[in-house]
Amino acid sequence: MARRILIDFETTPEDADLNFRIWIFAEDLYRALRSNELASLTLDEVDRVSSQLIIPIRSKRRVHRTAAVIEQVLEQHFLTQIARLSVTDEAGQPVD
Repeated sequence: MARRILIDFETTPEDADLNFRIWIFAEDLYRALRSNELASLTLDEVDRVSSQLIIPIRSKRRVHRTAAVIEQVLEQHFLTQIARLSVTDEAGQPVD
């Protein structure tokens, strides 16, 4: 069964600077995932990013590698303190 990684950001709509930083993060993550062919993230999803980003993963074997890439890009953008990652199945149920 396929998996998804959810990235929840602690932000408010009024915090324009932080929201812009999250959008830049999402663009860099899009490029990183595309070059590694680990997960699918579209530019439409990047453009709509706000307080949550959902990343479908093609294979459950790639969850840990994808999470590592996400964490690396979060660190590069100094967003690790406001982001929380979780893994769910296609139905949105949490998995280990």
